[in-house]
Amino acid sequence: MTTRTAIFQKSTRKNQEFERFLCGGQEPAVLDATTSKYIPLSYFVGGSAPQRRSHGVADKMPFESFRLINLQQRGSHAHSLVLFKSRAITTNPEQIAVFECNGQVSQSEIRILHTRLPPREYLEDAEDTESDTTDTESDTTDTESDTTDTDAEDIDTDNHEEDSDEPGTVYDVSELYFSPVSPRLCMNFGSNAYNPGYCGIFGIIAMVFYRRHQRKDPATWIAEWSKLLTYMRQYVPNEPKSHGSMGTELAAQVQEIIAAYPSTHTGHQNAEKEIMNLLNEALEQ
Repeated sequence: MTTRTAIFQKSTRKNQEFERFLCGGQEPAVLDATTSKYIPLSYFVGGSAPQRRSHGVADKMPFESFRLINLQQRGSHAHSLVLFKSRAITTNPEQIAVFECNGQVSQSEIRILHTRLPPREYLEDAEDTESDTTDTESDTTDTESDTTDTDAEDIDTDNHEEDSDEPGTVYDVSELYFSPVSPRLCMNFGSNAYNPGYCGIFGIIAMVFYRRHQRKDPATWIAEWSKLLTYMRQYVPNEPKSHGSMGTELAAQVQEIIAAYPSTHTGHQNAEKEIMNLLNEALEQ
């Protein structure tokens, strides 16, 4: 039987060609995090407020679209992110969200910083979401840590004043821009034998899902995607944590589908259809 690692290693080019198909031929945006994981919000949105003079990746994106981001890290490592811009996203003023399969909190590969706090209503929504997930996080302390290694200030909704930002102060606003498309906790885990590096496959899952719902009813995709995130974040039943999450299992099946089809337009269409059928089956679990 061909191992997951062997299939993954043989499919590097096929995965990239399938990503290009899903993105309509557009190349990924490149995010250089080789010197720091702390990324200014201006990388994503630069021109949506008077004090922002540069242009971010999302500024040129129309609503109801996405952009694949190739995150370059230290040691020639890479990580995949997907940036969505949709009117269904209501967790920040710009209505954008970054899909990070490593979760919104301690294991995320980037942290998003800004020199101003968003309006109070977005902070209150974030506080409500965090309180709703406290019980879920309490039983995962062996695989995720809630400690932070940044000097950026945490968002404080109790003491927020609209004009209270001190010059030189930066705020970690990551969770406002990861939510609601990223899982609260990392689902991209498992030993190398079970998860040989599926971050890009998780990105493919997000893009396939969005493309299908974009054609159906864009207003409903967040609710349906949230259900799929809940499913994927579960541990594999009756298996050690080294086997990864249900998302890891799903990613392995998606990789097999991509590997099985030729890298032609028709092959990509058929692979996308089969992957979406697989995701629909997962939603019915």
